[in-house]
Amino acid sequence: MHSTQDVRARVAEAESRVARLERGGSQVATGFLVGPALLLTAGHAVRLALGASGVGPVAGMVAVFPSHHEPGHAAAQDAVRIPLTELLDSSPPAPDDPVPRGMKTAEDGLDFALVRLAGHPPDLVEPNGLLRPRAYYKPFEEDYAFGSGPLSLFHYPLRHLLDYSKAEKVLRSGESRVRYRGANTLDGSSGGPLVTEDGRLVAMHHGHSEGMNQGIPTSLIASRVLAGPHAELLRDALDRPLPHARARQGPVTRRSAGAATPGDGARAIGAAMSTLLGSRSPAATVLGPDGQPVRVTNARQVAECFRTADPRAVPGIDPVVEAARAMDAASGDGALTAAVLAAALIGEAADRRAGGSGSRELLRESVEALDLARAALADLAAPCSRPDAVARGATADPEVAEAVSAAALLAGPYGVLICEPGVTRAIEGPTVRQGLRIPAGHAFPYAADAPGTDAWTRRIRLVEPYVLLLDSVTGDGEAFRRLRGRLGAEGSPLLVLTTADDRDPRGGLLRALCDPADGPVPTVVRVPAGRQGHQRLRSLALLTGATALTESSGVLPGTAWFDVLGRVDLAVVSASETVLVGGGHDPRMLDRWTVSARALLELAASDDERAALEEQVAWLTSRAVSLAVGAETAAAVAARTESAERAAHTAQAALRSGTVPGGGLALLRARAALSDGAVGSGTHMVRTALAAPFRALASTAGLTPEDVERWCAAGDPDALDRGPSTDLFGNRPEDAAEIALLALDTATAALTGFLTGS
Repeated sequence: MHSTQDVRARVAEAESRVARLERGGSQVATGFLVGPALLLTAGHAVRLALGASGVGPVAGMVAVFPSHHEPGHAAAQDAVRIPLTELLDSSPPAPDDPVPRGMKTAEDGLDFALVRLAGHPPDLVEPNGLLRPRAYYKPFEEDYAFGSGPLSLFHYPLRHLLDYSKAEKVLRSGESRVRYRGANTLDGSSGGPLVTEDGRLVAMHHGHSEGMNQGIPTSLIASRVLAGPHAELLRDALDRPLPHARARQGPVTRRSAGAATPGDGARAIGAAMSTLLGSRSPAATVLGPDGQPVRVTNARQVAECFRTADPRAVPGIDPVVEAARAMDAASGDGALTAAVLAAALIGEAADRRAGGSGSRELLRESVEALDLARAALADLAAPCSRPDAVARGATADPEVAEAVSAAALLAGPYGVLICEPGVTRAIEGPTVRQGLRIPAGHAFPYAADAPGTDAWTRRIRLVEPYVLLLDSVTGDGEAFRRLRGRLGAEGSPLLVLTTADDRDPRGGLLRALCDPADGPVPTVVRVPAGRQGHQRLRSLALLTGATALTESSGVLPGTAWFDVLGRVDLAVVSASETVLVGGGHDPRMLDRWTVSARALLELAASDDERAALEEQVAWLTSRAVSLAVGAETAAAVAARTESAERAAHTAQAALRSGTVPGGGLALLRARAALSDGAVGSGTHMVRTALAAPFRALASTAGLTPEDVERWCAAGDPDALDRGPSTDLFGNRPEDAAEIALLALDTATAALTGFLTGS
């Protein structure tokens, strides 16, 4: 016998861990969490016939979790919908399994699919004010004695509400199947977890055959996964302790005088970001949205922590998170500064709006004040001759700063500088390869959801992709559909560099090439065409070894195959630029074209012709400088490589745009351009916010509140006898002017979105 409290606890666990799976809006199966952003379901629920891994088998699938732990609370608008992004490991059904005709089978088929989600679902909100974390079931390798007791099956049998069924008369059928009665398993139940009375996961529901249900022991699935390429992913989930429910009341979600305001949410995440700003420690402890301490190392982790809060209960957080993300995506550095500044602006705006100021007037005054501050900040820029001083501000590792500085000088301000994980404990390099930086990013929004995409920066990293060069040419696209299928089968990424516009009537081939219904969508970059369109494609053809498909190429799209594709060693595509490293080019042909372009440059008859030839020479002679970053462990290599990439972005930005005083001093000086007399609320708001990064850095360094206020009031702290250059920072800090200006612009965009409601 079991108490009703035990049953409720088991059901509550299932409600937080089990999802219904949909494809194209139609329910297809059940799935359950087995780790952070990891989901297990039946193999026949996904399209295993399309391939054993990657995005294709789960394309268009979504896991739907309830957002509230409350009976009957299953409204569609409150559901948490998380896309399935990648099939990691799988096994097809067995030949005698009750699965759709024609589906791929195997003799030892365990019929499972281990899937990566786009993110871990947020905490479940309970009626009593608790946040119940989305824990997960642990599929251990230890065998279970089936028949020793009834099991509980949780599933979604063609319903929006989770069903709880009792599986009785459980018995083992052969090595890889379990049979049982008592569960009403209609379509949609496949992939549901079977757990014991004490909540242990022991099997996954598979189907119904010959009057009995059947499942698959999860110990066999665990053994298969732990012997495969994703063993570490599952082992980490098995070793990780499960989180516990915690109080929802906290400094962000409730105020002493009533409900939380946007100013509360903005200030709470701003305070968390401030803790990391300027810190030399590899991690810091911050207060999360529920008031509980959380260990974090960067702006991304702070953002993920605060995104678990209910945006309706804790407004003001999302614009700050987006400011940090946009800054990281654009520059690789400055996310903390942008977030702290955005949080201060939004907090001040929320207070003034609560005091009766109108949003429109606040926006007009604040944008005018921010424009003045931007101009003053730009005037502070000085040329950079030593990028090492800037690199030291972006990383606490002196060896990384020194190596990156030397590589940045070799690559130049506009060259390609790549930091990659090394295989030794040291930093090796620099090495020089063919490389090119194209000022154009991914052309289609859904490309940012492809495998290999960083969910935070939305930057796509393609290792050894094939390259297709395409102009506005007509064709039925059938050959390219077959080509995509072949590439998908071998697991190779495809990068399309095109001058075509999908709005062009002749762009139908490009649209067909990118139809998600045909499998994994290639990454598409629209190269600016202009008068140099074909010349740019010709340069890319020489660098990658591809054949540019143009109206004059003589190659019909209907006959195109692997021979028209080129190759590069690495492609990194962001929203604004594409970096190519290495290429499948013919060195002798590349040299001949370079010599020819230089000779024609001497004979150029017009400025347009000269500009086009100069660009072609620059593209053909561009180089990539690479650093191989090593460390003691794999985790340390990843962290050190990320630190090196951040320093590399900063050093090159400083070479391009010069430097400004660091440590928040530049923003503090820029606000001197704003009058402190009788001006509007928007100007006062901006003056207050511009001091926020300096206040945060000064507090982190241990300055007394009195000194902080004295230096903020002075406007130019270095003019005082005890200025921060010597007392606070030791060595005089420098920031790249480009990054400081971008942080100001990003914070301005966050404020504008907050005040306009966009």
